[in-house]
Amino acid sequence: MNPAERLLSLLKVSKTAHAELRDNYATPIPILQWLVVIVLSVHVVLTKQPEVGIVRMETFVAALLFGNLTLVYGLPLIMSWRAAATTFVIIDTLLIPITLLETGLADTSFYVVYYGIIMIAGASSNFKQALSLSAVTCVAYGVLELGRLVLLDQEKTESLEIILLRVPFFLVMTIYYGALAEFAQKQRMEKERMAKQAQDIRTIFSRYVSPRVVDQIIRDPSKAKIGGQRKELTMLFSDVVGFTAFSEKHSAEDVVIQLNEYFGAMTDVIFRWNGTLDKFFGDEIVVFWGAPIDQPDHVELAIKCALHMRRRLAELQKQWKAEKKVVLDIGIGIHTGVAVVGNIGAEGKKMEYTMTGDAVNLASRIQGLTRHFACPIIITDDTAARLKGLLEGDEREDNKGRLGHVVLRKLRSVKVKGKDRAVVVYALESKKRGEASVVEESAPGGTLVLDEK
Repeated sequence: MNPAERLLSLLKVSKTAHAELRDNYATPIPILQWLVVIVLSVHVVLTKQPEVGIVRMETFVAALLFGNLTLVYGLPLIMSWRAAATTFVIIDTLLIPITLLETGLADTSFYVVYYGIIMIAGASSNFKQALSLSAVTCVAYGVLELGRLVLLDQEKTESLEIILLRVPFFLVMTIYYGALAEFAQKQRMEKERMAKQAQDIRTIFSRYVSPRVVDQIIRDPSKAKIGGQRKELTMLFSDVVGFTAFSEKHSAEDVVIQLNEYFGAMTDVIFRWNGTLDKFFGDEIVVFWGAPIDQPDHVELAIKCALHMRRRLAELQKQWKAEKKVVLDIGIGIHTGVAVVGNIGAEGKKMEYTMTGDAVNLASRIQGLTRHFACPIIITDDTAARLKGLLEGDEREDNKGRLGHVVLRKLRSVKVKGKDRAVVVYALESKKRGEASVVEESAPGGTLVLDEK
């Protein structure tokens, strides 16, 4: 099973596992807690030690029941069920000897069997195993006490009624501590499973998205649906202008070094804007927003990323010029549309988290128009329609939901190779900070038909 398939399996059971773990605590523990207290109360009432007054015993039982009522229904209000369960264990471990001392019972064999059951249940971490072992212990205790009562007729031996009551009491305690031990084991297993799931998510998605997006997926794995799904995405294609000529005139080592420097800088920008890095294809970068997690602001993120890429490129160009290297330039095309996204490839051999569909092909074609119109960033009308709302937004401190100091200039209607319908394209350009954004809708009429790729 490859990492993507393993993660898919983990994601499917994640919600169920959390619900089961919660139910394991929220449902059985109050029932078991009441069972312990009721059996203990019956034990106190039926014991009727002469040296202990009836009123005192009844008061103790009432306090026992009322205290348990407060604990069972009060603790979960101020702490998690996990913490409440731990508190119950501590209280109950001390409650039994306190009750016995309060009611005048001081039978050493009782304490030995009682704490023996706790040790068995805690060590086994398995309810069925704890019940089996403790049942044997209880039977052995009953046989021993009955033998002492019937055969030896020892004076200090408890009455038959008390002995018969203690055996089911021990079994009840076994159920209680055995169940809690198993729940604790499941909790540890769930914690380990979640840690492994987080590692798998980080391994798979850290190649595609920023650490912030990875952390969001880890916190809520349901956000990352690994199977193919149809989603609205904003897609960005970028490639280096004149890369073929550049690669032919320079050594392979120089090409790779400068290309890796460019890819590294652009990847930092892409992750800064929470983009999903689809792939590097030659000198081309393919990015999208809207998956694996939902990003309602995918258009805003993509546009701001493209503008940031151009600013970062300008810094690289100054550096390359100073180093007497070739000054590379790029063209960026952006389109918003519905595509299929998911792990695509040969199962068990090579899988990639990528997108496919007609909208993806169109986005690729739009990037090619940057050379024809001599514009560094070109977007389609599908993206521009959403972008216009950002230009009209009010300025905010974090600037979310707003795009300032840009020019959105309508170019014309274009029909690219392989597409039946024409698409209106816009040029996106930066202005100086503080200048108002402008939308220019005037453009030549008619449809420009382009046959080049």
